[in-house]
Formats: sequence, C-alpha cells, structure tokens
Amino acid sequence: MSLPAEGENGFLAWLALRFPGADLVCSSDENGEFHRQLEEYFQGSRTAFDCRVKVAGSAFTRQVLEETRRIPFGGTASYGEVAAAIGQPLAARAVGRALAANPLPIIIPCHRVIGKGGSLVGFGGGLVLKGWLLAHERRVLYGQPT
Repeated sequence: MSLPAEGENGFLAWLALRFPGADLVCSSDENGEFHRQLEEYFQGSRTAFDCRVKVAGSAFTRQVLEETRRIPFGGTASYGEVAAAIGQPLAARAVGRALAANPLPIIIPCHRVIGKGGSLVGFGGGLVLKGWLLAHERRVLYGQPT
C-alpha cells in the first residue's frame, strides 16, 4: 500500500503495478463523493465515511478490511485485536498483510491499526503520515485546530 508521497506519477505507477489491467477512473462524476468526503475529513468536519465501497480479495482480507472500518475515528486497535475480532486470534501478521493490500487508505482507516503496546508500525504511506493522521483525528475530536 502506498499513498502519493512520491507524487502523482509515483502513485500512478504504484497503481499500475498493484492493479494490472484495471481502469483508472479520474472522472469527478464517478469519484466525486470520495473526493468530497476526503476533503471534509481533512478539513475536520467528517469523522466517518459512508462511501459505498466494494473491495476485492480473499474472504479473510475482506473481513480484515471490514473490521478495520469499524475502528472509530480517533481510536486505534492492534493487529492482534483486529485478528481476534474476526475470530482469528493468532493471525496478527496475516492481518498486517491484508492491510498492506488496502486499496482505500483513510476511507478504510488502516492507519488506526497499530502494533502491540501502541507502537506505530506497518503503514505504506510511512510512519510520519500514520502519526499525522492519528494526531489529526485527536485534534478534531478535542477541538484543536487542524
């Protein structure tokens, strides 16, 4: 998983490698709701996404991503807690692999999944961005400027 930290061209190259043969839809008609909700998230006026998403992958991956969507805004869960919540308490590493394939970071908030003991680990956008997203959510929750 990656976010466009390396610029638009890097992100597009990542998409082409990760999803060969997929069509990239750049139309605001098709993606306008995602854009609007992400903009509201970053402005601090949205704490939950209600975009309809359909995620491909194994049943396990879909379970992990759906459980990750349940982590509340400003909250966190460890990889082990996500694994236990889906009935696979020994699958923390597999949870990490499933989250690495998350096609909708932020909307499916994999940044809220942390290491055992609260450490920031395993985020394709980089740990600085992961920490920023968590801090952003805390600022919004506690009424601090974003």
